[in-house]
Amino acid sequence: MFRAGSRRTHDTGPAAEALRLVKVSKTYGTDESAVTALDGVTLTLGRGTFTAVMGPSGSGKSTLLQCAAGLDMPDSGIVRVDGTELTGGGEAELTRFRRGRIGFVFQQYNLLDTLTVAQNTVLPLKLAGRRVDRERAREVLTSVGLGDRLGHLPDQLSGGQRQRVAIARALVTEPRVIFADEPTGALDTRSARDVLRLLQQTVRVHGRTVVMVTHDPVAASYADSVLFLADGRLAGRMDAPTADAVAERLAHLGDDTMAGV
Repeated sequence: MFRAGSRRTHDTGPAAEALRLVKVSKTYGTDESAVTALDGVTLTLGRGTFTAVMGPSGSGKSTLLQCAAGLDMPDSGIVRVDGTELTGGGEAELTRFRRGRIGFVFQQYNLLDTLTVAQNTVLPLKLAGRRVDRERAREVLTSVGLGDRLGHLPDQLSGGQRQRVAIARALVTEPRVIFADEPTGALDTRSARDVLRLLQQTVRVHGRTVVMVTHDPVAASYADSVLFLADGRLAGRMDAPTADAVAERLAHLGDDTMAGV
């Protein structure tokens, strides 16, 4: 949903700011049952960064990701991805923008059981009406360690392998920003570590921007920085996080607040 006059008419290259939220609020329900999921959140994330978003259950982290990715609309405020404002326009154009500039990785993989690894990977290109470069898809799948699994179906793969297919699917469209919602939540420790390293690689090698919601301090330690949420508000930021430091901050979340990032 694009605000009039805000959309760039041609691709001038990546914006310096990958993501910017200005006073974003979101409430679910009405009257006495109303729940404020986001309360005036303002933040800026630079291009080529890996950011984890953490907070207790109900803190608003999933709503933040949904609004930032254009999957849900805030009640108020501005959301800008790669220099383009997503708030205030048409659903069809927003869908095209998401398919071209945004990648998604979810906890449950969201692979189609009847499609092979290669077919699942190129599906976003087909949905967007873009040319399918099968050699490019093979290169991406090889880069995530699945070059020998192109013809396999999802039920022939482990959980970690399926999540790697999901990452390849997110990368094949060459998005500017990748949003990951608990991408290691259903994985064993070794598979989770492999997936997190792949996400790091998408930032450091491919220059993408990754925003990851997680509840796991170890997962968060793979990010460049961590944003903490409490009661729908930003409650702190940690750069160069370690698992122990993140766990300690989570234990005391709410003791102090942060006005903005």
